[in-house]
Amino acid sequence: MDSGRSKGDVPAPKSGRWINPKLLQLKVTLFLLFGATSALIPYLTIHMQSIGLTVEEVASVYLTLLFTSCLSPPLTGFLIDRFGRYKPVLLSSIVLNLVAHHCIHFIPPRADTVRQHTYSVGVSAKGLFMHIESNLGQCPHKWTLDVAQCSDGEVVENYPAYLFANGTDETSCGLYNVSKCVLQSTDRTVVTELIPSGSEYDRTFWMYLAVRFVATSMLASTLTITDPIALDMIEQHGGDFGREKLFSSVGMAIFTPLTGLMIDAMSRGKTVTVYTPAFYTYDALLLCSLVSVWLMPIGRKTPSENVLRDLGKLLRLPHVLAFLAFLFLLGNFWGFIESYLFVIMTAMGSPNYLLGLTYTVGTVASIPMMFLLDRITHRVGHVNLLVVAFFAHALRILGYSWISNPFWCFPIELNEAISCYFMWVVATTYCAVLAPTSMVATLIGVAGMVHFCLGKGIGSFVGGFLIARVGLKLAFRYVGYTAACCGVLYKLVHLLWLHKYDRERPPKAVVELVRRRASIVPKVDQFGSAISFTQQKATHGDQENIPEEQAPLEKG
Repeated sequence: MDSGRSKGDVPAPKSGRWINPKLLQLKVTLFLLFGATSALIPYLTIHMQSIGLTVEEVASVYLTLLFTSCLSPPLTGFLIDRFGRYKPVLLSSIVLNLVAHHCIHFIPPRADTVRQHTYSVGVSAKGLFMHIESNLGQCPHKWTLDVAQCSDGEVVENYPAYLFANGTDETSCGLYNVSKCVLQSTDRTVVTELIPSGSEYDRTFWMYLAVRFVATSMLASTLTITDPIALDMIEQHGGDFGREKLFSSVGMAIFTPLTGLMIDAMSRGKTVTVYTPAFYTYDALLLCSLVSVWLMPIGRKTPSENVLRDLGKLLRLPHVLAFLAFLFLLGNFWGFIESYLFVIMTAMGSPNYLLGLTYTVGTVASIPMMFLLDRITHRVGHVNLLVVAFFAHALRILGYSWISNPFWCFPIELNEAISCYFMWVVATTYCAVLAPTSMVATLIGVAGMVHFCLGKGIGSFVGGFLIARVGLKLAFRYVGYTAACCGVLYKLVHLLWLHKYDRERPPKAVVELVRRRASIVPKVDQFGSAISFTQQKATHGDQENIPEEQAPLEKG
């Protein structure tokens, strides 16, 4: 039986072909869905600022979106169970996702009042940078030069500027768009700072929050369904889960910087950044994904078990509680850097295409690491790798607080491959070590909710208020040092207590399933596995089949 199977089944889908033609539609769908998500979602934080929302309001938005991330996956699971088919729910989610996110583009920005400050502006001897003097001791919040006094309105982009307070203290103000005639002909010019009028939490805020709540719910619903669909098609036609999900990474790596380039092109010569390309790229890719999903042969859904069925048993295990607590902290740091990375890079004068390339660097760097996962984990150990993830977060966050040139982001973003992608695969395989065999799938589901839902939401919320109180640089520095301290604490707690709960070698079947279905793109698709860890119902009482029945899909 086994030999006949290996001859008949394995070569057809897997041997000699990188692309299985029966799974081509699945690859296209994953590429389009995740490409669309990465084309718009990363830019929404700075888009919120562009329409006049304050940092505190941005933090409040992220706190509210925490509930959508937690509620949408189980609601999606209920709808799938109700209709018994994936395709109608997925098509409806994509349509509502497209409409709701496009409505964000039409939310009117707040009106601006004008407050004027006079700065002494000059150019260095070699014309390499702009020299600013001011008794305010701070760079302008928004750089808007009064070009009406100039006959030549041609704009010079990304011109470096330095602030000299009291004639001596030098501070980098980043890169600015200025009129060429200002640089050539004037020593002093009037700089107009635009300050949002009215109070916080006004009509603009509540309109944005309502639309964004619906949009994020539909996005989470769309991404939730991709895992079980991929698993069903792979089980039917053969293939490898990680290889299929690789096309999600390709979409993310391509469209984030591509959208940034289009935003830069549309904003050239204008005083405000135009985010229209991000919204229309999102629309175009989702429309294409509708066609792809419509043509994809998706079968009926097998009823799935409740991921949280054994939650009470798990929470009575102290070592599991400790693991979830530190995973929650990792989620805090990840939520902070993901929500405010573009904010601090924009403050340094980063062009939008560079913002997009930060996604590409982390995604591409993570791919080879996935192939070395077994070897590295065997040599270093799960806990040590999770401690390394804390330090990778610390280096990544602190790095942005130390640099003034945004192009230094490339070496810093290499840490994302460890702190985000690699960390989650290590965490899910560690679940096979910590939990009893019959509860591995449940622990992975709970870990995903704790990290990606609670951790990320709280990190974004607290981080926003910290930035509002102490400023960007200091906030990043405080959070970075806290991440390093948490890494040291986790190692000490493990050495003194948690190590006695580690199993030397978990059941081979469990480890194989966890490793085989580990996703390499947890960054966007955070809850796909939450409703689909246990796709196959038990048909026999054989204990040998328990891991197979609870096959965890992990992140995907």
